[in-house]
Amino acid sequence: TFGSVELCLPVVEGYQECYTKPKIKELADATEVPANTVLGFYLNDQTYEKRDSLGLISFDDYFKIYGTKQLQDFKADKDVLSEMQAVLSSNFLSKDWDLVEKEFDQLGFEGTINVPTIIKEYNLNENSFTTVVLVKYELEGIEPFTLAMTMNGFIYRERLIWMAYYLNFEGSSSIAKLEEKSNSILLDIMNP
Repeated sequence: TFGSVELCLPVVEGYQECYTKPKIKELADATEVPANTVLGFYLNDQTYEKRDSLGLISFDDYFKIYGTKQLQDFKADKDVLSEMQAVLSSNFLSKDWDLVEKEFDQLGFEGTINVPTIIKEYNLNENSFTTVVLVKYELEGIEPFTLAMTMNGFIYRERLIWMAYYLNFEGSSSIAKLEEKSNSILLDIMNP
């Protein structure tokens, strides 16, 4: 449930929903801001098989579904969705993907991005929006890496719900793969 609304989390081919598993729940909750509540956390099948080792292994190709606690009983519509898209865009440093790609090419892709950078925004349909973001992570004991992610806002049962999909960034082909997978997952979620 999310507020007073029952949500139906879909089965997504190639992924396992596993938020109720203690180690997964701990990881998912630790990486979410307090204003949000995780509704579902999906690992790809290969990572799911190693779920007891999470924290010791690096992984990508996963997604989470979440909601903003303060809005759990707020009825959302397309106008609210547009407002949230504008708010999200204004909170990140926006850059055009073509410029980012040229910068990486000039650096031989040895460069890093230190702040979240929006590289693309689009609407998959009239009830959703997608923002593609690159973020460089530097974690103790782990080689720095850049993660590509989509941040998707969508209307489901008159509620604003979020979905974020994560994939390691390994050049422009990663972005195409990220968008393809994120779009497919988002459609599965919106039409269970």
